[in-house]
Amino acid sequence: MKYISKKVLQLKQKKIGVSKIRKKTSRSLKTAKSLRQKSTSAVNSIQRRVLKIRSELDEMSNTLQHSLAQKKSIQRLKINAEQRLKQEKERKNQVELEISSAMDEAKDQLVFTLGTISDQINEIRNEIRLRNSTAKKVDKIIEEYNTKKSRLSGQIKRALQSKPQLVKFMNNSKKNAAKLEKRLPSLIKTEKNIQKNFSRINSIIKEQTKRKKIGQAKLRRIKSRKAGEAKRILNLARKLAIQMLAKQIKSSRKPKVRRKASRKPKVRRKASRKPKVRRKASRKRR
Repeated sequence: MKYISKKVLQLKQKKIGVSKIRKKTSRSLKTAKSLRQKSTSAVNSIQRRVLKIRSELDEMSNTLQHSLAQKKSIQRLKINAEQRLKQEKERKNQVELEISSAMDEAKDQLVFTLGTISDQINEIRNEIRLRNSTAKKVDKIIEEYNTKKSRLSGQIKRALQSKPQLVKFMNNSKKNAAKLEKRLPSLIKTEKNIQKNFSRINSIIKEQTKRKKIGQAKLRRIKSRKAGEAKRILNLARKLAIQMLAKQIKSSRKPKVRRKASRKPKVRRKASRKPKVRRKASRKRR
């Protein structure tokens, strides 16, 4: 029984130790899976973000290329307009010189031509102002897109720099989770075996306890029977003693019969007479 109690204590201690390790392993596995999931989610998020930024960069690059082409076109149109403006100014100066030396009818024609040239000069100037305004807007757009492009490029660079660390962390978490997943079933099996042995020993203890109770009950019944038998014998002895005592009392209460002594004649014995010896004669003889 002492061996069984010692074994039960050892199993309890072992079960507590294995349960602690199993719970700790389960928590570690849960943490590793959570970290792996988070790191995987972070890596996927980075990849999606990088793809999104690259898509934005592609659109931005196309827009920027269009803006640059537009800027070049505006500059070309502006240069052409400035050349035409120069030509119209020279033509105006020529007409003004011709007007000073022209006659009335020719002068009127030259004045009309001068007005037309002046109108064209104004139109060219308005066109140049419009080109300048459009060029400023395009320059502003180009500057904004270049700033955004630089910022997005920086985001991609930072994301790609953090990605290897996250990938490494994800791989480590994955390895730890795999190790813990392999270890956990063994711990669960060990815990079940301990519980099984513990239950078996408990069954043995219960059976022994049951047998002990049965033996004690039998012993109590035997003692009870012996006590009852002894009590019965004692009661019988008491009854017998009481009966004997009652008989003695009854017998002591009866009148005593006096027996008459048989009177026999007394025989008188005659004393044997011996001759008296005189003491004096005996003295003389001596």
